[in-house]
Amino acid sequence: MSQRQVVVRQGVAPAADGVGPVPVRTAVDACLSHLEQRPLLIVSDFDGTLSRVVDDPWGAAILPLGQRALRALAGLPDVHVALLSGRSAGDLAKRVRVGNAIYLGNHGMERAFLPRRGRASRLDVAFDTAADDAIHAAERLADELPVAVPEPWLVVERKPPAVAFHYRTAPDLATASARIRAAVDRLEPDGILERFPGRRVLELRPFGAVAKGEALATLVDELRPRAVFLLGDDVSDALAFLTLRELRAKGVTDGVAVAVQARTEVPPEVLESADLVLASPVAATRFLCALARRLAAGEALPRRPAERGLRAAPGRRARRPR
Repeated sequence: MSQRQVVVRQGVAPAADGVGPVPVRTAVDACLSHLEQRPLLIVSDFDGTLSRVVDDPWGAAILPLGQRALRALAGLPDVHVALLSGRSAGDLAKRVRVGNAIYLGNHGMERAFLPRRGRASRLDVAFDTAADDAIHAAERLADELPVAVPEPWLVVERKPPAVAFHYRTAPDLATASARIRAAVDRLEPDGILERFPGRRVLELRPFGAVAKGEALATLVDELRPRAVFLLGDDVSDALAFLTLRELRAKGVTDGVAVAVQARTEVPPEVLESADLVLASPVAATRFLCALARRLAAGEALPRRPAERGLRAAPGRRARRPR
């Protein structure tokens, strides 16, 4: 099967199994049946999905088209927009700056709502409770690991009760990953924090803390969407993809899991759990923009056969039969 071919799973969405990235138009066409469902929930990761993956995590910026698409989607009736990221909710909101949206930071351990025309700097964030020992362990590791691994490519992201160690610019990724993991195991031998390896990052979080899968399930339970569009690019997003698959199987909701190829390497867990794959963050933002246009124009589905013969009189718009 060529990369331009798409397998349609149950007539709903293209399957990613064994298939490379698909064109944006093909992806949108495969999702049309979901667009007339209401309420509709759009959930997106940030790094590698709405922004290009850059060497410096603090230099990541949302692609302008993605921001415009999310703002358009957030302004539509019965359409909910949520950002679900490993970043803190405050940092996420400052980078995305889309109002009337839910911000789930730290993989769902933090939650906030930014109203339309609200200021991200005034975000009121609710935090999931975590044991004091986990908070102290994360802070201690953030201080001590740079001493144990004194490399210019190491970037420490503090987000209590979690901490992440990025090594995006390391000359040898496998060696860098092994050195960081060994240092973490030596400095935190009691295993207070759970290890979550990602793409060019090792994250440590409290055991039993909310992850993206649970965060998505909570959103679906609260908002009761009839369909969900879920976008992401890393291992943590695969957990949410699997949750969406389980919710579909139970008949709780419907929807599409969209993997984004942020770099040449895509974790196999992401490909295996996604319904379709887009080639880049640019393609992902074009996909969201296309969804926004379709929804705003009320063109979620092609006309039914009975409607194809309708023609609008001069100066009038044809009405669809009720």
